[in-house]
Amino acid sequence: MRQDRQDNAMQDPDKDESAPARNGTAQTRAGYRRRRHGQPAVNIPAIVLALIAAFVLVHLLRTQILAPEAARQLLIALAFLPLRYALPEGVSPGDLPGGWAAWFLSPVTHMVLHAGWGHLTINSVWLAAFGTPVARRLGAIRFLLLACLSAAGGALVFLATHYGEGAILMGASGAISGLMGAAVRLIYATGDTLLEGVHADLTTVRPLSLADLVRRPGPRTFIIVWLGTNLVFGVWSLGTPGMQGSIAWDAHLGGFVTGLLALPLFDRHHPPQDVATSESRS
Repeated sequence: MRQDRQDNAMQDPDKDESAPARNGTAQTRAGYRRRRHGQPAVNIPAIVLALIAAFVLVHLLRTQILAPEAARQLLIALAFLPLRYALPEGVSPGDLPGGWAAWFLSPVTHMVLHAGWGHLTINSVWLAAFGTPVARRLGAIRFLLLACLSAAGGALVFLATHYGEGAILMGASGAISGLMGAAVRLIYATGDTLLEGVHADLTTVRPLSLADLVRRPGPRTFIIVWLGTNLVFGVWSLGTPGMQGSIAWDAHLGGFVTGLLALPLFDRHHPPQDVATSESRS
């Protein structure tokens, strides 16, 4: 997964006997093992495919259809530029391509831009992998809202670390990182392994609490490895071979934390496990 930074800028289902128990990890795992083949392994939701199609269409428009100057205008209008929020005196955001609309919307619109086909392909694969379980769980509208909020969260952290700089943030990795953070709370709720969770039906699982993410070895290891990998890329300013720009680890971090924390706001199925437990004891 890659977020590009460039430095040249200006149903709730019916209850059945296989549904998870409110308490009891062994019962929960057994129920989901019985259900694991109920969800096709490859069945990408329409909203995920539509988002990937949008990436492709915007990239084709910018690189193959528009004239160079028009393509540059589109890039500046859609990309997230920290400089847009720290303009010199006498210069207004309305003077830049995209105007004030870009000032408000570019924290989200930057996710449809990609630096090259490799960048787009990597992000599409990660979106299909981690966006699919979240989209099945939330439905199209709430999935899209969570993706947009995660993109904005990533842009906000990028702004904090590059305020006033001539950097360009483009790519869907902030949004995908948020979907990954949300998916962790669902996937590991069915067992201790990533493979076990990926093949389970996540539409009825009760999301892990934040405390469970720390206590359980599976999600804890996943989060530590993910954070460590992004920090390594950030410290050494690494990018994807053959493509200009470096990985925006800060946007990844902001998006991941946003999605991790925001899932309950969009999930209508069940509260996290710690909330459910406290309710059952009251």
